[in-house]
Amino acid sequence: MEDAASAELRVSAPLEQLPTPGLQGRDLAEELHHVEYPGLVRFLLLHGASWSEAQDAAQDAFTQMCRPGTSIRYPKAWLRTVAWRSWLRQQVCEEPCAEVPDAPTAHWQSPAHAAELGVEERRVIELLLLLPAKQRAVMAWTLDGFTAQESAEAMGITPEAARQNLSRARATLKAQLGLEGSGDRYVEEER
Repeated sequence: MEDAASAELRVSAPLEQLPTPGLQGRDLAEELHHVEYPGLVRFLLLHGASWSEAQDAAQDAFTQMCRPGTSIRYPKAWLRTVAWRSWLRQQVCEEPCAEVPDAPTAHWQSPAHAAELGVEERRVIELLLLLPAKQRAVMAWTLDGFTAQESAEAMGITPEAARQNLSRARATLKAQLGLEGSGDRYVEEER
């Protein structure tokens, strides 16, 4: 795996194009924390992290950002890559597991977050968490605005594998939500 300083994607605006280009050091870190932290936590939740795991991994990314000598050009992508890798490291078992863990569930919701979500949104998130890990990861990257190429770079897989996992994830979600052929029904209802 690459080190955090070299793990930069180019989906977000470069640092100099941020609304506060003159900020540096701690001031910059505080501004980025204010702007990026909620989206970063949501990104990790979509990967299947628990609420506390997502917060820990997000905070770890901001801590790494403040290390001396760290150079960041695309902060949104850098923070997500570092936080995602931090969360993955949290998932590594020190001892072999006797049983395969269950698929993640929506236990990550804080009371405030649960109140913000509607019934349909909760259903979609529950279905996302049931996807296989790579499909869930590619969907999380995609939902956060990254391309299949950028997702592949961050995940260390080929762009073809990322596109295939994204296609499978979308097909599974469409089927589970009953959206297959919904365009055909709409055309017939209009006639």
